[in-house]
Amino acid sequence: MLELKGTLLNIIEKSKYKKDNIEVDTKAKLQILVETSRANGAKVKELHTISIPDLKVINYKDKLGKEVSIEVGILSKEKVNFYGV
Repeated sequence: MLELKGTLLNIIEKSKYKKDNIEVDTKAKLQILVETSRANGAKVKELHTISIPDLKVINYKDKLGKEVSIEVGILSKEKVNFYGV
């Protein structure tokens, strides 16, 4: 597993939507602002939206605006996408 560190900006609660008249659940998501350094020393901030298991949402409720660490896995075809574990 990998660990992603950054500032927790937002928690998107799980929800439901209808697809072909079937109700589908979505996972909760965290929005994390991550600062990385480029080879030339420039700092770049990227916003990552990471889905997490329902049981772990409570671990982040009191951490809005604070630095957090999240264990993640990677989903990738061309661009890297993270998901919480």
